[in-house]
Amino acid sequence: MLTAERTLTTADLRPAAELLARAVDEIPLYRWVLGEHIADPTLCEWLAEILVRPHLEAGYVIGSHQDGRLVGILVWHPHDADLSPDGSPPLVPADFLRASTIPGLRERLIDFLTSAQLPSPAADAVDVRLAAVLPECRGGDALTGMMREVERFCVSAARPYYAWTGSKRLRDWFVHEWGASLFATESRNGLDLYGVVSERPPRLREVRAGEHHRDSVTQ
Repeated sequence: MLTAERTLTTADLRPAAELLARAVDEIPLYRWVLGEHIADPTLCEWLAEILVRPHLEAGYVIGSHQDGRLVGILVWHPHDADLSPDGSPPLVPADFLRASTIPGLRERLIDFLTSAQLPSPAADAVDVRLAAVLPECRGGDALTGMMREVERFCVSAARPYYAWTGSKRLRDWFVHEWGASLFATESRNGLDLYGVVSERPPRLREVRAGEHHRDSVTQ
């Protein structure tokens, strides 16, 4: 079924966080952060909210809708984007109060927040930070439609986009389906992570009728 994509606003925070919370256990890096608490839906939604909210407030979350229902989100970040457009910090200590009381999770979260950033392939490359599509809506146009929005921005700005993923299948999907190249690998917290980058600018991908993909969760 066809989808419609648009930039989400702060009014979409709750459905966006709920959607990502359902996908957290499929994303290796966030599965590691939550560890033994991965089955706790309240902690999954807490993590999803702090991952989404700063980019949502800055206008860098794309949503895919089907019959008016949010079925997918994609978080992206141009290198020169301001995540504090009104001067207020994107996250505050109160956002982490929940995790600070849980041993194990607390230490992993500190490590996650303070570890060196994964490298970018170019100073102006656009970071595709994460994407998720509801399980029952995968195999359609949602992820492709959201990625096309990023591609259009990159074409207009003559920039490449890149993504880091802990999934070999998703790495190969970017390479074979989107024409990206592997530019780096990293090992973090026992996870193998793969960096892929598009051409500069990416060539807009034409999607043929009936063409579908299976991978709808990334990072």
